[in-house]
Amino acid sequence: MASPPAPETSRLERVLAAMVAASIGLTLVCFAATLIASATGTTDFAAGVWPAVVALPLIGLPVGFILLVILVVINWSRRRKSTPRNK
Repeated sequence: MASPPAPETSRLERVLAAMVAASIGLTLVCFAATLIASATGTTDFAAGVWPAVVALPLIGLPVGFILLVILVVINWSRRRKSTPRNK
């Protein structure tokens, strides 16, 4: 028996997936930059671009997680609607 074809992804799902990847990716880059800067001896994180680099992981990871949960719920809802009910 052949499996049913996978439903097409919507534009909303693609945009949410890109937002999740960008949010978490940028957060990981900023986290790595902070670790590398600390390891090389930087002590003044209050000057220049460092306040934004240090604060971004505090905002980016929760936002990325919330967007990921929204994406999973939308995907689950779409798949549930597309499967036929046998009752």
